[in-house]
Amino acid sequence: MPADEPRGTDESGWEVLEASADALRGAMRLFPTGVTVVTSGQEERAEGMTANAVISVSLDPLLVLVSVHKEARLNPRIREEGYFAANILAADQEGLSRLFASPERSSGLPAIHSLGGGYGSTGAPLAAGALAVIECQLEEVYPGGDHDLFVGRVVVVRMGDTRKDPLIYHEGGYTTPRPVERPGEAGAFVDSVRGFDVRLQRLRDRKRR
Repeated sequence: MPADEPRGTDESGWEVLEASADALRGAMRLFPTGVTVVTSGQEERAEGMTANAVISVSLDPLLVLVSVHKEARLNPRIREEGYFAANILAADQEGLSRLFASPERSSGLPAIHSLGGGYGSTGAPLAAGALAVIECQLEEVYPGGDHDLFVGRVVVVRMGDTRKDPLIYHEGGYTTPRPVERPGEAGAFVDSVRGFDVRLQRLRDRKRR
C-alpha cells in the first residue's frame, strides 16, 4: 500500500488497512485451510507439529512445501533427518490437532504414542486415522522471514478412510465442510491442473453422437 494512502474505507467500500502482522493475520483468518500434523524423526527424536501452511508446489516433479517457524522444535529435526510427513487430519481428529499445536506438546515416544500410526516408508511418524499422509524426502530449504520453507520431494502417498470429512481451520477455530450445490454440466468450468472441467468435455462428446 502506498505510504500516503490513509487507513479507512475507500470509494469502493474496501476497508484499507496498513500492512501489519495483525492485518495479515486478520485477512488470512478468512481463508479456510485443511489441517495437518507434520512429523519427522523416530523414537526419542520424534517431533510433530500442527500446520496449515502446507502447499502442493508441483506435479512434475512431485513437490510439497511446509512452512515451519524458525524456533519450532520441528525445524531442526527436519533438517537433521532429511524427511517429513504431512498427515492430513480428518474432522474427528481435532483433539490431535490441538495436542500438536500446543507449545507443551510432547516429543519422542509420547508423541509416537499419541500419533498411533507407527512409521512410514521414510521413517516419519504416521497419525492413525488421518485422511491421507504425504511422505517426502527433503529437497530444499528456503528462508521465509521468521519461518523456513521446507520443500520435499514426494516419495509415498498413503490414503486412509476418505469417506470421512476433513478437519478445516477457519476464523480461528475448527470446522467441517458444508454441502454446496454443485453446478450442472452445461457451462460448468473449473480452473484445474488439466485446465478444463471434465464435465464440459463429456457434454461435447454427447453432442457428437
